[in-house]
Amino acid sequence: MCIFQPICLPLPEASTILMGSVSLGSHVAFVVGLIGILSGIILMYKLSFYLGEKYLLKFKNSSNYQKYQKLISINPFLTTGILFAIPILPDEIVCVGSALGGVPLKILMSIAIFAKSISIGMITYSSEIAAITSLKQWQIIFIEVVLMLIFALIYSKIKKVKLV
Repeated sequence: MCIFQPICLPLPEASTILMGSVSLGSHVAFVVGLIGILSGIILMYKLSFYLGEKYLLKFKNSSNYQKYQKLISINPFLTTGILFAIPILPDEIVCVGSALGGVPLKILMSIAIFAKSISIGMITYSSEIAAITSLKQWQIIFIEVVLMLIFALIYSKIKKVKLV
């Protein structure tokens, strides 16, 4: 189910991961969920990239696409990382937007590995995290967003150095 979730399942990530935690245990659910969702992200990105070249060219002239392209080009870590970290949009939309927006797969995957490890880990190990740190879920998401901001800053510094 986790492989198809970023492609075509309109279910929240938490539902499939919690189902896996109950039936498989926390450790197995974390590993299987992470591998499954990352595999689904790769498949959705590749599918979007292929279909985008053939069928979605008409969207490239829209103003919303142009705004998204600008945000992605400025700092893909920040834009994509926050979209993966905070469940504002489904993963399918993030994958499609990244493929059409020109985010390289290696950058998308590094963002996805970081963001999904934390989000899936937070779901599977929520009781252990709460017991150890006394943090609430929103606080862990806040920490994840701050870490994404730090990575985005590092990326922008590296990008400026390479351009000079």
